Amino acid sequence: MTLTAVAGMAVAAVPAQAAPVSGASALSAVLGVDAVVVADGVRLRTSAGGSTVIGYLYYGDYGQILSSSGGWCRFRLGARSASGLPSGTTGWVSCTYLAREDGQKFDGPAVDTLRE
Repeated sequence: MTLTAVAGMAVAAVPAQAAPVSGASALSAVLGVDAVVVADGVRLRTSAGGSTVIGYLYYGDYGQILSSSGGWCRFRLGARSASGLPSGTTGWVSCTYLAREDGQKFDGPAVDTLRE
């Protein structure tokens, strides 16, 4: 995998079609590690499946998966998002729109997107 330096940090390049990761054990293995957003207009919410939107995430925004619940990942931004959310902003996003730093994408139905 190719690494690119962004603001002094190494960030993994994520393939456009990342291979799926299945099952809860695969997700629990990546909690607390870096992840990247692999879609545009993904809603960052105040709660898993909640209706209140904090802001939007775009392809290439990255951060850390803190926990998960029912197909939703608690996600903390590692840098300012493309939409202007500050670094450290934490909220919930559908796990299907995140990929691990090694390019593995989470499997399952999409539960949230700007383009419906």
